[in-house]
Amino acid sequence: MLRFLVLSPGDATEQLWLFPTYRSLSQAPAQVDVVVAPAVVPLYGLCPWVARVHTYDYSGRNSLTEWVNLLGTVRDGYYDAVILTQPSGSLSFLLWLSGVRERVGFAGPGQRWLTQVIPPKPEQYPPEYYHDLVRGVGLQMPCEPLAVQLPAAAVTWAETQQQQLGLQGGYVLLVPDDAYPHWELIAAQLQQQQPDLPVAALGRGLADILTLTPSNWEQEAALLAGATLVIVSEAQMLRMQLTAAVQTPLVALLSQQTPRRLLPTSELCIPLQAAQLADITPEQVLQALGN
Repeated sequence: MLRFLVLSPGDATEQLWLFPTYRSLSQAPAQVDVVVAPAVVPLYGLCPWVARVHTYDYSGRNSLTEWVNLLGTVRDGYYDAVILTQPSGSLSFLLWLSGVRERVGFAGPGQRWLTQVIPPKPEQYPPEYYHDLVRGVGLQMPCEPLAVQLPAAAVTWAETQQQQLGLQGGYVLLVPDDAYPHWELIAAQLQQQQPDLPVAALGRGLADILTLTPSNWEQEAALLAGATLVIVSEAQMLRMQLTAAVQTPLVALLSQQTPRRLLPTSELCIPLQAAQLADITPEQVLQALGN
């Protein structure tokens, strides 16, 4: 079996966008390990295609010892190929020093130290953009839809919450934030027009609305998967992407500053866009739902 290592400096949303890439790499077949920032490690509880998760603080002022430790991680894994998801002169140089035979990354700073340079296509849907990297290790596979695997414990926890709150028959899940001001109005109008379909809020309370408070990303993904519909704004991009990954119908509220290419082309995803996020009215949201 081959062994691949992926150095991924991105935030949690970018990690999720890489899941289809890990899936394809694992089907080589190969063991796939990753090096990510400590803050995003919990998200990998949803990714069965990664065997080991190493940590490195890409954004911090790392000491020489930490840099050498990362070099040791790359060397000691006896990897057949290493993939760098973002151009970096220092990280590409480190990979060259590691002696790994195949070093893959996008064109940009440090590409002279790589053996396979992939031309970036930033206009693509992000999972497809990152998936182009698999060509650097000789794989010709289509990018499969964004997906996660829900741990059984998280599903059980979510089902218990739904039973306790009387949500077994389905529910609309709102994901409130401070960037969009009309959450209370949306909740009130939904309750008025569809009184038989409960409305719940994720993470923070709304007046007269049930609140669901998961303690980790696995529980949160299970709640999103159990919903009939999720309404979320660009201010909660990771939750928006998780909703797409669990295949729950989604209304995504976007400003003009957020490109639609960040969302999959799917009948399950309804994007609503205005010049400013606050310009999207509750009436437009309900009209998108056919109400």
